[in-house]
Amino acid sequence: MSENILKELCNRVLSLFKQTESKEENAKEVACNRLRVVLMQDRTNLTPELLQRMRRELVELLSKYVEMDKDALELNFDQEGDQMALMLSIPVIRAKDEAEIEEALKTEEVDNETEDEEDSDSEEEISEENFEEDEASEEEVNEEIIEKNDENLQEDEATEENK
Repeated sequence: MSENILKELCNRVLSLFKQTESKEENAKEVACNRLRVVLMQDRTNLTPELLQRMRRELVELLSKYVEMDKDALELNFDQEGDQMALMLSIPVIRAKDEAEIEEALKTEEVDNETEDEEDSDSEEEISEENFEEDEASEEEVNEEIIEKNDENLQEDEATEENK
């Protein structure tokens, strides 16, 4: 589902930069659309990839609560003086009922718990690896100390014999 959204967004962004035969846009409209995209990126300092990710995450979040026309969703930034506003136009088909929302939230909780468990397992594996590495490093340090002490002892014995 998210791949379709990403694909649709890419197609829409690309359509701003190339004129298709099916749409009869004049050069002025194409230039305005291109300028809007460039200005939005410039004002926000967000790359196109980050803008797509933000759009995808907003769609994912809002989809829990409403059914919407994802193709017609518009995400823009408007600047008024020193302030910038995120303008989101979402054509809502219908609001979801409470049961649908609860199910979506439960599904999200289960997904988050699964991710947390996977993250925890990964952290445990990393901790074990770090512990093993620390033990190996500690053994190496101990061996170096013993060798240094042996060298110092031999030097002391040689010094005593010379006296």
